Amino acid sequence: MITYTSDRSVSVTVRNGDTMSGIAKRTGLWPLSAWSAPSGNINLIYPGNIVTYRGTSAAASGSVSTSGRVHVVKRGETLSGIFGADGWQRVAQLNNLASPNLIYPGQRLRY
Repeated sequence: MITYTSDRSVSVTVRNGDTMSGIAKRTGLWPLSAWSAPSGNINLIYPGNIVTYRGTSAAASGSVSTSGRVHVVKRGETLSGIFGADGWQRVAQLNNLASPNLIYPGQRLRY
C-alpha cells in the first residue's frame, strides 16, 4: 500500500519479498538515501514495516539543484570509478547515501 501525505512524503507498507531498491523501482522514488525505515537501516526491512520517502520535490521531479555539479550514473559505474579513491566518500556524504555501494543508472549525484 502506498500513501501520499500532505507534507510530500510517501509511505509504503513492505510486502513479503520486498527490498528497498524494489520499492524505489516500483514507486519511481529515488535516491534510496531519501528513504527511511523503522529500524533506521534501509537494509533491514520486514513485511508489515512502513517505510517513508522524504525526498525533496526537486529529487522527485528529476530536476536538480542549480548549486554545484551533477553526474548522472551510467550502467556499470561505481562511486570510486566516477569520483576516484579519494573523492567517492565526500560524494557519498554530500548525497546522503545510506549505502555507497548501491547506486543506480539514472541516479543524479551532486559533487
